[in-house]
Amino acid sequence: MTKRQWWAKPRLRTDEEEDRERRVGWLELFFDLVFVVVVAELSHSLAEHISLAGVIGFILLFIPVWWIWIGGTFYNERFETNDVSNRVFVFLQMLPVAALAVFAHDALGETSTGFALAYAAGRVIIITLWLRGGWHDQRFRPVSNRYAIGFGLSFLLFVTSVFVPPPVRFWLWGLGLLIDLVTPMTTLHIQARLPHFSTSRLPERLGLFVIIVLGETLVGVVRGVAAQHHLTLATMLTGGLGMALGFGLWWVYFDFVARRQFKRGRWWPITWTYLHLPLLMGIVAAGAGVNNVVASETTALSAETRWLISGAVAAALIFTGLIELVLQRREDEPTHPQLSPALKFAAGLGAIGVAGIGQDFGPIILLSLLMGLIIIQMIYGAYVWFRQPLAEPMLET
Repeated sequence: MTKRQWWAKPRLRTDEEEDRERRVGWLELFFDLVFVVVVAELSHSLAEHISLAGVIGFILLFIPVWWIWIGGTFYNERFETNDVSNRVFVFLQMLPVAALAVFAHDALGETSTGFALAYAAGRVIIITLWLRGGWHDQRFRPVSNRYAIGFGLSFLLFVTSVFVPPPVRFWLWGLGLLIDLVTPMTTLHIQARLPHFSTSRLPERLGLFVIIVLGETLVGVVRGVAAQHHLTLATMLTGGLGMALGFGLWWVYFDFVARRQFKRGRWWPITWTYLHLPLLMGIVAAGAGVNNVVASETTALSAETRWLISGAVAAALIFTGLIELVLQRREDEPTHPQLSPALKFAAGLGAIGVAGIGQDFGPIILLSLLMGLIIIQMIYGAYVWFRQPLAEPMLET
């Protein structure tokens, strides 16, 4: 009988080729908890700085957080081992993410140095893991070498940034993040010859991260209501609509996207992955905008807040529709291949239109109109799902 190894050598996983379904483990769920904290900090910071500069800053800070999560997730997809080393490396990845949460609230101000060094530390761990995988499995070595060069250059840019003042510091961050995002694309022709990504586990992992940001939307609404000294009917209605907005976005994503697998091919997995980034930012931004409205002592709605909430909802709907276009279609798929994403694109444009004509709208009217656009998607999803005939039960013989 073969005994389990305490410290196993990483090998490329071949679950997909062997038709083995992979599920998310308890350690990965625990790993995600630290991201709840940093996403909450970024959302709270955006809620306090709703402006074009605030949105740009939010994007600049959200991408590093998401990229560390993606790095750990895809390393586990390729090389996850059931040993002590897996637990050790997951814990090491959690430490810089916790540091990002500590420095996130003023990461474009006094704590920008700490944020940059925390991200650089996270990159070092991910680079080490990729090199370790390539060292022990030569099939992956060409990929790991490219990762080390690209991600290493990004690491140097973030470290260098702490020695220069803003705004040059943040330009270096942007360049480093651009290199991070482009580097995997340079390996696609190599990865096409490697074992396929799991079409059972990766959608579940992305779905869990969507749950994290949706949860922050609900927390932001509750936090905003709790900040009120005297609850009014308008506050409760606004809070209820904010909760409904988060629930509606959950409904749309998990009815139309999360249950389906991405297409096979060189570009489809990375396209599917990258389309989730603006979707996630849209959900967080919508929650931040609603939090700002609910926590405000006034019932007036500023132009910046109106555009943030409407634009965020538009982004969430449009990118959900784009994700639909890169998903596999089974023969029993009930949604229409063109109509379903088109409804989301139209609703996204409608949300932008609501922002454009809503100068005199209060928060209740604005959120009601946006919720109406989401309800259209919910009704369509329920209609095609429940009109689908049930499979005939198999009779025992």
